[in-house]
Amino acid sequence: MSQVSALCFFLTSAALAQPISLGFKAGVPITDAFQTVQGNSGSYFTNTKRYLIGPTVQVNLPGRFAIEVDALYKRIGYQCEQASPSAVYAKTVANSWEFPLLVKWAILPGPVRPFVDTGAAWRHISGIQQFRSVANAAGVELNNASEFNKRNDIGFVFGGGVEFAVGRLRISPELRYTRWGSESFRDPVNALLRTNRNQGDFILGFRF
Repeated sequence: MSQVSALCFFLTSAALAQPISLGFKAGVPITDAFQTVQGNSGSYFTNTKRYLIGPTVQVNLPGRFAIEVDALYKRIGYQCEQASPSAVYAKTVANSWEFPLLVKWAILPGPVRPFVDTGAAWRHISGIQQFRSVANAAGVELNNASEFNKRNDIGFVFGGGVEFAVGRLRISPELRYTRWGSESFRDPVNALLRTNRNQGDFILGFRF
């Protein structure tokens, strides 16, 4: 156990001794957060906001390697319309936080560096709100949703892009793929809605 602790201490000290750069990322989801189906008794439609944003930290390592940690925020949502046996309308929104931990490798040295990265991401769902109305009755606002299935999830991440410098600013456009382990939302009755476990994002990073 002492050997493991010593190794962890050595790796942490080595990482802290390397140059660290801070910045932020912004981008656009390529895929929708949900998969929806129109059924005979009702239909689901997505209304996810098409943006993502959050801070990033990169620790540069020898051999053109680096460790990157992001905290990416997305606003996700969907709505449900049911015609029978009574008219029901429900609109649900939630906050999705993703925390990727990636190993990054620059394929070529120089001012323009194509790179690949891979690792794991942790997702946390919070702030679930649902507005629900039945027939002509007044609507109610709920702090939960019947489709909500799981608050936390882990996924595999793989991506690639190119990094270049403009003065002290480093810009890195990237395409990133995430395969989530399970579904945060799913229709418990007719399976007309479920989380899209295959996620694609275009991300633009800015670091100093």
